[in-house]
Amino acid sequence: MTRAAPASRSSAYGALVLTAALWGSSAVTARGLLDTMSPVALTALRWIVVLAALAPFVWRERAAIAHALASDTRTLAVFALVGFAPQTLLVYVALEGTTAINLALFNSAIPVLIVAIAALLHHRRPRALEVAGLALSLSGVVAIVARGRWSTLASLSVNPHDLLVLVGMGVWAYYTVRLADRAPALSFPAFMFAAGTLGLAMIAPMAAWEALARGIALPSASALAGVAYLALLPTLVAMLLFAHGIARVGPVQAGLFTHLVPVFGAVLATLLLGERLQPFHAVGFALVAGGAALGCLKPEPALAGANIAVSANGAPALERDRHR
Repeated sequence: MTRAAPASRSSAYGALVLTAALWGSSAVTARGLLDTMSPVALTALRWIVVLAALAPFVWRERAAIAHALASDTRTLAVFALVGFAPQTLLVYVALEGTTAINLALFNSAIPVLIVAIAALLHHRRPRALEVAGLALSLSGVVAIVARGRWSTLASLSVNPHDLLVLVGMGVWAYYTVRLADRAPALSFPAFMFAAGTLGLAMIAPMAAWEALARGIALPSASALAGVAYLALLPTLVAMLLFAHGIARVGPVQAGLFTHLVPVFGAVLATLLLGERLQPFHAVGFALVAGGAALGCLKPEPALAGANIAVSANGAPALERDRHR
């Protein structure tokens, strides 16, 4: 990879910081919206807006999208299940009973979870640094789940919503590992549209049942604005900014900016939602992020040349460099 000019690198770092801020704001925005709408409604509306926004950009690939949906339905369905609307719904159900700060902090566990899942899927033995990183990050996750009190673990009185958030992060890590092996039959936006359509179809029965059981409540103008923000900025705009950063500083350096997401998420949750930062948050974040950095000191060769794309839930995902 050629070295970028200083000005180019500066613009890339600025884009990556803004990307992290957008991803951090996603949990805060969603947590606020869940006070006025259900997780199913929020998920469905968000993905409807995402698909509507993507449609003009993938219109020229409509034949390829239709062919992929017909000929590769199973593979796209797996991606849709673990990386699109169903995964978003899982996180939103968890977010109903926990804080935006906790959700943002648990995002830092994703790089380490990726190492563990890649080891299982590809029968790859983790290296010493990765094992150390896994152990360190796991201790941070335990600190957050236990809320800084070991008596919480002893009494098994952990918040089940925190555990559900962790499951959601694990599902996202699995999606990321699978995405690294995705055959590039479609451009990433077209792939995103195809899998997003299937994902929305998967939660459609739940949305229909909820509408029949509870009726359809028209969201307020502010709620609709929040949904549009989630779909357009932490998803589509962040995707473009992150791609800009990767093109100039490479995927490894760009990936490190993921660890700014909890910082922005915690600050915004404190300012906008009135959530309180606790000492165990700081300890947990330091351990999780430290473990992730330790485990990524020597990136996996098979992933070192991968491009990091962004899925519609606003988190990083790996995609093979097509020019190799």
